[in-house]
Amino acid sequence: MNNLSLMKDFASTFVGDDFYLIIKSDNIGVIVHTIEIIQKTDNTCQLKDIPIGEYFFRILAVDVNNKQAYILCTWSEQLLQNLLTQRLRAKEAGYNKITMIKDTRENSNDWILTWGDVAINSRTDKAPKTQLTYIY
Repeated sequence: MNNLSLMKDFASTFVGDDFYLIIKSDNIGVIVHTIEIIQKTDNTCQLKDIPIGEYFFRILAVDVNNKQAYILCTWSEQLLQNLLTQRLRAKEAGYNKITMIKDTRENSNDWILTWGDVAINSRTDKAPKTQLTYIY
């Protein structure tokens, strides 16, 4: 599967369908609301480390107080595939969310994926009541 196809599969899988992706970093938790796939067309793009012509995500995330933030990111194919695999496992086990936690080790770019009883009663895991969509 090429990278754009994987990105589309990820975006359509993690938005809507009553399955949620929660991102936590530095004791802040947000739930993914909208995922856009954007192609970098020139050097005015804020993501300077990706070449022109490549794709990236613009994710709208919402916290428990309904404050919104956009996240611009280029997630690896390995992370996207791991998220898709873990979603299948979580759904088969009867869970409807995955929590993605930033590894706190110094200079780490790694994420820890959790689902199950560990994150069930977290206050930051409340889902927004509005309709979810994805754009590509």
